[in-house]
Amino acid sequence: MSDAWLYDEHPAMFRAHPFLFLLLLISVVGLLAIGIWWLRTKGERLALSDREVLMERGLLSKQRTEIALSSIRSVRITQTFGQRIFDVGNVELFSAGDVAEIAIKSMPRPGRIRNIAASRNLDLLPQR
Repeated sequence: MSDAWLYDEHPAMFRAHPFLFLLLLISVVGLLAIGIWWLRTKGERLALSDREVLMERGLLSKQRTEIALSSIRSVRITQTFGQRIFDVGNVELFSAGDVAEIAIKSMPRPGRIRNIAASRNLDLLPQR
């Protein structure tokens, strides 16, 4: 028998539960956005040792910038009100010239970076 179907449909998904559908869609998009954000933060690194500062960018291809800690002449930290509450800031390290050799955003405990650089370079200590 080859009778034509008069009605052939699947149960409604969006129209039956629109709020649940939107909630699940937003959560999936949110999880995807958080995953991308997490990968971007893991792709950047700032490390300070006794002698040098190292900044790495990238997950698959790397960009490395190394500066001797003794050659740092200035440290600039900028923080919004929200960043001050959570002790996070944007850090710029200058050695020679007007352009920062290292600039990285959203670093935790930026004052510690300044203190480490100042302990190795007496020019960075605050004047009393």
